Amino acid sequence: MITKLITFLSFTPLFIFGQENFNYKRDFENILKETKNKNSELYSENLMERYTKTDTTLTDKQMLSLLISFTDNKNYKPYKDLGFGRNLYQLNEEEKFDEVIKSGNEFLATHPFDLKTLYEVSYAYHKKDNKILAENYLIKAMLIFKAMLYSGDGKSMETPAFALSPTDGQDLIKKGISAKIGKMGSGHDKNGYFIDILDAIFEDGTTQTLYFIIPHATKKMFE
Repeated sequence: MITKLITFLSFTPLFIFGQENFNYKRDFENILKETKNKNSELYSENLMERYTKTDTTLTDKQMLSLLISFTDNKNYKPYKDLGFGRNLYQLNEEEKFDEVIKSGNEFLATHPFDLKTLYEVSYAYHKKDNKILAENYLIKAMLIFKAMLYSGDGKSMETPAFALSPTDGQDLIKKGISAKIGKMGSGHDKNGYFIDILDAIFEDGTTQTLYFIIPHATKKMFE
């Protein structure tokens, strides 16, 4: 199953995600409110149970609502937590796979959508020859990537993709669409929302500038 998900994201052109499914100014607060409503299909506690079980029937909208819900979680500290996944990467390089699995799972218990941690724990399980668990963590990462691309095609300042962490756009480019990162920058859209701007360089040499909207993350940095 994971091979199919990776293939889908790696070889499907980004423009197919071009329909407007999410407008930050119009939808962010409304969706956040819905995630707290027990009668809503977007109620986060119900969806979180399914995500924890790696339920691949979760829709892109439901996954996006989970990401939005986490911006209001007490554990959401996107800039403070940037180094955790990088430390796991180093531990994997040192072949300390048991330590990666232990500390990574502890972190994911309170930070379930941290892409770098999902990838590093998956790698550690793979090296321990537990292919089923390794795939489960990758599937969760792919569900997040699909939700990001569902939110917007990321091809313009007007249609940015939602990103929970300030490095999620980089991870989507490297892991989700199998491209290299070129020029990196930032800016603000017409509403004053902070936008990460990244160039994705594909194998054929073409470059696509991608935009990721992250004001919820930058807001936490200044709290």
